[in-house]
Amino acid sequence: MISKFSGLDVFYEIYGSLYSSNRLETFLTLYNSSVDEGLKIPYKYIKNSQSVGHIFHLRVNDLLNIKPFKFTKCVIFCLISNAIIRAFLDGKELPIFAREPKMRVAKLIKTAFSNAKFDMQFMFSEYVFDKISKRHPYKVVDMKDGLILLKDGEKTILGVIAFFKLVDSDYENNLLAEINFAQQKSRDIGTDLYMAFPRNVNFTRYIDIKQNGARLRLVPYKICNKIYDKGY
Repeated sequence: MISKFSGLDVFYEIYGSLYSSNRLETFLTLYNSSVDEGLKIPYKYIKNSQSVGHIFHLRVNDLLNIKPFKFTKCVIFCLISNAIIRAFLDGKELPIFAREPKMRVAKLIKTAFSNAKFDMQFMFSEYVFDKISKRHPYKVVDMKDGLILLKDGEKTILGVIAFFKLVDSDYENNLLAEINFAQQKSRDIGTDLYMAFPRNVNFTRYIDIKQNGARLRLVPYKICNKIYDKGY
């Protein structure tokens, strides 16, 4: 059972030109930055995967300690977890419970397969926040309503907003709403503001937006699982 995930249209629009392994590594980096430690997936699964869904199936199968796509009896640790695992193994729709499952593998199944949809905007925002935090361990990094603030003590020295959208040559029209929103935020915080977008083959250099006062800049943001590649 390889599920068809939704929410990936923009992801493939941006990264469709990459080799499959590079594209899967990019996705996994975004995913891992947006989930708890127990739900992160090691990069070793990319080697034998052909799709996003395949990565999750391989990881779940390893956690269940079963051979791929074979049915087996689940050990009962948690009734909710067992019901979710059983449904997954039987290829059925996952049951809905008010409480969260206790087992890590059941949590992963629920995260990946409950609605088979990924919020790429959320994942990208979490990635940008996580990377800025790691690159500036002696600064204060806050995020509220999608606005990331980098502070030196009480002083805000930079604002960042992440947008998971494709930047092309017609950005002034295609990103009009995002630019207007960022301009207002720039005026509100009274300091430079960077609009972080996924880097792509047609967007490799920053673009300054003309305005009075603080700088507003579109920044190509590379997805990388290393902390110290180029970036802020």
